[in-house]
Amino acid sequence: MGTGHGHPPRPRDARARFASHSLRKDAIARIIIGAVLALAATAAIAAVGRNILAVQPDLRNDYWVMTNTSLDVDVPNSGVNLGKPTCSAVTYMIGSDGVTRDVVVVKTIPAGDLETVAKSAVKDMHYVPGAKNAEGRPVFTYIIIPFNLPTDPAARKRITDACVLKDFPRGYR
Repeated sequence: MGTGHGHPPRPRDARARFASHSLRKDAIARIIIGAVLALAATAAIAAVGRNILAVQPDLRNDYWVMTNTSLDVDVPNSGVNLGKPTCSAVTYMIGSDGVTRDVVVVKTIPAGDLETVAKSAVKDMHYVPGAKNAEGRPVFTYIIIPFNLPTDPAARKRITDACVLKDFPRGYR
């Protein structure tokens, strides 16, 4: 029951108009609430990021020392580039309890399924405070996980250097 000009049908009485108006108000309110919650979540993440000390990999042991003697890692039975010399750069936070959090594989070269292995390895790492971190402050850091490296030191360095995050921590929090 439209107007005949491509317009939606008009409500027949005031109650229908009110109900239609209330539904629109509810939808708009849900959109606004959703946007506010998304902004609040983003602000909370950004605030946490600024308050966490970023530590370069070569200084990580000054702040947190890994206690694992082995890692329980998920390794796929088959996949892409599993046997190739590879490196993965993985960012993560070490919480005040020494447990890794917010594990993100930033890059894997060459791309392939060893990315999941790198993420699994970092998730299983456990730490205790280092000499410069007696109070156990959380830190944000990264690690390069190498796979299938050749024996030649120059070739090994060339492969792992491809995963160095030159502008860390900028853009990675």
